[in-house]
Amino acid sequence: MEALKTKGNDAFKAKKYQEAIDWYTKAIAIDPNAESTGAIYSNRAASWQGLNNFQKAVDDSELCIKVRPDWLKGYFRKGVALQSLNKIDDAQKAFQGALKVEPNNQEVMEKLQVLNNLIRTRNEKTTPASCTTADMAKNVGNSLFGNGSYEQAARFYTRALELHKENTPEKANYYANRAACYQQTHMYNQMVDDCTAALALDDKHVKAYMRRAIAFEGMEKWQKALDDYNVAKQLAPGLSNISQGILRCQRALRSKA
Repeated sequence: MEALKTKGNDAFKAKKYQEAIDWYTKAIAIDPNAESTGAIYSNRAASWQGLNNFQKAVDDSELCIKVRPDWLKGYFRKGVALQSLNKIDDAQKAFQGALKVEPNNQEVMEKLQVLNNLIRTRNEKTTPASCTTADMAKNVGNSLFGNGSYEQAARFYTRALELHKENTPEKANYYANRAACYQQTHMYNQMVDDCTAALALDDKHVKAYMRRAIAFEGMEKWQKALDDYNVAKQLAPGLSNISQGILRCQRALRSKA
């Protein structure tokens, strides 16, 4: 494996990226899941980056992360490739992952600062009406939600729903996301409506059950809330916030008995 990797490295240094990829691929084939293979996935990702094949670079970065989740390089390579694809929100998440591995890495912090500025500028300039795809509207909505701009985020999720014509699980996510915005402003009826719409599209959507349960709690409809929490527990056993919700509802129902 090391000899093949070395040949790949030599080709990479000579900017013979396709040749490097060929050598790295042969090295990886010896043991694709070994921790030591992580560095080769990273090198192959860099080679794909050199060929401007950014999606392949993302794919290899993810394989690197899979075998070496505590190593900076996989996250860093992924962030660079995603930024090259202009997927700045996903790139931000990748570099945030890198920072968790090495919290004081200066190069990562600089990359994040650039991305944070790009995202902030985009959010300031973009309106719901200017979004041409549901994914674009969702990304802006997610970013605004993360910044605590819940009413603005809800408007972008509404735009995503308008643009996403097909009744798919992804559309269920937009409803559930908008419900999360309504949760922050205690708009419980709207939460119930959106979660119900999400569940009509995906009857195993755990977050939709949980958020509808929270809305029912806010409306003091304890049995309905308990029913939703119980379904959520069946779908996702072991989540502490579901168990806590069940206990709250059970206490409320006992106090009314």
